[in-house]
Amino acid sequence: MRLLFGALFAWALSGCASVDSGQGQAGADRAGSAELSAKAASARAWEEDVSGKPLVLRRTTLIVRDMETSLAFYRDALGMKVQYDQELTSPGLASRYGHDGANRSRLVFVQAENEFIGVIGLWQFLDQTAKDLADPTPADFTPGKIVFVFNTTSLEETFEKAAAVAGTTVISAPKERRYPSPAGEIRTLVSMLVDPDGHTVELNEVLYDPRRQ
Repeated sequence: MRLLFGALFAWALSGCASVDSGQGQAGADRAGSAELSAKAASARAWEEDVSGKPLVLRRTTLIVRDMETSLAFYRDALGMKVQYDQELTSPGLASRYGHDGANRSRLVFVQAENEFIGVIGLWQFLDQTAKDLADPTPADFTPGKIVFVFNTTSLEETFEKAAAVAGTTVISAPKERRYPSPAGEIRTLVSMLVDPDGHTVELNEVLYDPRRQ
């Protein structure tokens, strides 16, 4: 009798465990579906917000030498997410240096917190020439050059990861800077690097902004 009771007790426990496990999986599925629905709603909200606007800056595309190195910087170090990755041909680019008639390339879009605006395109031509592989010119902050500015809430960690990517040049480590405004001084931690293809990137973290108090 004791053996039978023990077997029944064990069976009851295993049944409870299987029910709990099923409920846990169902809960996880519901949470996943809710997260996807929230992302879709957010994307729709942004699209509706910019719908009909005369001008929206949606994406900047960078020409890069090595896609995996660029992804190590923008995806792995900065934490951007890949939303598009395809090989293309662009035969219409007749003025491209060393034009081969097809211009095979790989195009990747990476996003920060929003999938509609603030997206960066990384574009690598696959039939590379000496000009494609040449070292980038040093960042000298003259007309024709650009500076990307990223806000982060974890500057020290993000800066260390970005600085460690092969080919990245550090211009300045995180340091506090103060910017004037009618509401008072804005205090920001600012760092500056050059990515492996010569694009200047500012990483900053806002410490205090009186305009938002």
